[in-house]
Amino acid sequence: MELIRMVNVTKTYTVDGEEHHALNHFSYDFPSVGLFGIIGKSGSGKSTLLNMISLLDQPTSGDIYFNNENINKWRGKRKNQYRGKDMGIIFQHYHLIESESVLFNITLPFLISGGGDNKAKEKATSLLESIDFRKDLYHQKVCNLSGGEKERVAILRALINEPQFLLCDEPTGALDSKNSILMMDTLKKISQTRLVIVVSHNLSLIQRYADKIIEIKDGEIISIADPVLKKRKGKKNG
Repeated sequence: MELIRMVNVTKTYTVDGEEHHALNHFSYDFPSVGLFGIIGKSGSGKSTLLNMISLLDQPTSGDIYFNNENINKWRGKRKNQYRGKDMGIIFQHYHLIESESVLFNITLPFLISGGGDNKAKEKATSLLESIDFRKDLYHQKVCNLSGGEKERVAILRALINEPQFLLCDEPTGALDSKNSILMMDTLKKISQTRLVIVVSHNLSLIQRYADKIIEIKDGEIISIADPVLKKRKGKKNG
């Protein structure tokens, strides 16, 4: 069953008196697990798509459902619960608090959602141990970390509230090739138990890791590919 269902979602902006469609009757059903890559040129509607799902913006028309609930009809508490617990977001530049420690950054979403300090530290420590993160860095300020270390902190911060899905906006955009692979390896592992949607310009990485690739142009889906299935067939034929 689908976790997120988008039905004829349109987002229209008016610029200098002219209407522009950032999304144009976009429809797609995302299941509860798997890694879905969203690709397309700048201005194609990729970021708008994430903004619609994350409720950072509202569609001009159309409907978005999460577990069969129309998210655009939510207000107040339910909307905040969705943003704080049901989903996690990984930004391109992470938006970590550089002057605070690794532990503080990871625990923050849990504390904001009302969790206790001791439980927050317990959950953060468990997550750090699960990826063999260096223990001597737990209390280190984020500004002193490498790019690869920061991206792992960003992933764990997004996971601490045990969300049902992750939205990733150009998560490898600020990383070198080695750390980009580490990032995608981690996201692929996460996608075995929940939905992961990745917006990226890095087609080679998306082709390597995605279960489905959705290509967008002018706010519309122009192709849907299944690269993992193709690889399996290639190996079998080989």
